[in-house]
Amino acid sequence: MSDDGPTCPDRPSGVVSAPGVPPDVVRTSRLILTRSCPEDVDDLTDAVDASLDELAPWMPWAQDPQGTREGTAAFLAETFCKWDAGEEFTYTLRSAEISEVVGHVGLIARIGPGALEIGYWIHSAHAGRGFATEAARALTETGLGLAGIDRTEIHCDEGNVRSARVARGLGYALSETRAYEGDTPGDTGWQQIWTMHRQQFDAQPS
Repeated sequence: MSDDGPTCPDRPSGVVSAPGVPPDVVRTSRLILTRSCPEDVDDLTDAVDASLDELAPWMPWAQDPQGTREGTAAFLAETFCKWDAGEEFTYTLRSAEISEVVGHVGLIARIGPGALEIGYWIHSAHAGRGFATEAARALTETGLGLAGIDRTEIHCDEGNVRSARVARGLGYALSETRAYEGDTPGDTGWQQIWTMHRQQFDAQPS
């Protein structure tokens, strides 16, 4: 690894990049979202380890508790490179009050031109405090503020009622429920697609 971060592989042909790049730091009233980097590995590993019971039903990468640190390190190195390639913008989520890691969120350019998918998970010790909603709202605003982005989406299994509650609470519309092949214990085989368009978000009361 160089002083500037991991050595990134050549970008595969055919991969669509987002037309803009979000800021490295996004702040809300209670949270600080900072661009994820390899140096976050210990803090994120601790957060994942403490949250495996809640993450495992929905996250494929949470199925192997023995490989948590190695998997987290590999993920951080990969997403660090994907940021520079315009493919994925992930943030380590910290409490603004105590700087503790409370989760992880991201904007992902994998659902076609003009759109970004939002993903999130929250440390179990901090669940139920509205952090997922607060962070997802910040990423919705950030994503829709990028040039060329007109739509953000949240994808979740139909059984993941907490994730769906976040999307619904932010005013996302359930645009589709489709069959898919899940690979985690909680998957029902039905995926919900929640959608927010720029015009729809701009019309919301501030």
